[in-house]
Order: sequence, then C-alpha cells, then structure tokens
Amino acid sequence: MRPHRPHAPRTAPRRLRHPPTTPLCPYIAAAVELHDPQHPASPYARDYKKAVAARLADTAREAGAAAPEQLGEQLGEQLALLIDGAAARTRVLNADAFPAAAIAAVLIDNAIPATASDLRREEVSS
Repeated sequence: MRPHRPHAPRTAPRRLRHPPTTPLCPYIAAAVELHDPQHPASPYARDYKKAVAARLADTAREAGAAAPEQLGEQLGEQLALLIDGAAARTRVLNADAFPAAAIAAVLIDNAIPATASDLRREEVSS
C-alpha cells in the first residue's frame, strides 16, 4: 500500500494567472465569499442588487414598457440578471467581453413596443 501523500496545490492555467479584465461586482463577490445570508454585510449586497433592478425597471417603465407594472419590473430583473451573469461569465471564461448587448436588445424590444415614429423611421430606411 502506498503512503498517503497530499496533492500538490493546483495552479491556475497560465492564461488565468493574470487579473481578469472584466470586473466582478463586489457585492456578488462578497455574497459568494460570505456564504451566510445572515452575515451583517449580506443585506448591503441584497439591497444594492434590488436597487439596481428597481432602477432598471423604472427606466423600462419610463421608456414605455407595455404593461409597465408587470413588464417593466420583469425587464428590470432580466437586465439585472444579464448584467450580473455577463460579468461573472466573462470572469470565469477569462474573456474580454460577452455579447450581452444583443441579448439586452431582444429583451428590450420584446418589452417596449415600437412607437409610430419608430415604425415610420423603419419604413423610410427600407
């Protein structure tokens, strides 16, 4: 029987040793590190993330989201999730960018109806 030898610590692949270019939200980083929703810092992270989604929802309502109370709120949450997910994904993949803008455009287009002036502009440009 072979004696138990502890494994050598794994090192990150060379390309991941450099700091990622995409910043991870410090509130997400804190929540992940704390592992405790009862920790005194956890409410700050929760409140901040709720406030971001609320600001996005307010903007969606101001921009004319159809059924503003429902779709404006939903769009705000979807965009907040997209922002957080894109930041985390680019960090994990050590990528420079994630095509979140295209996804955001689809979400916005589905939640905010085109106005008559938008339709006229499309007709003129066609």
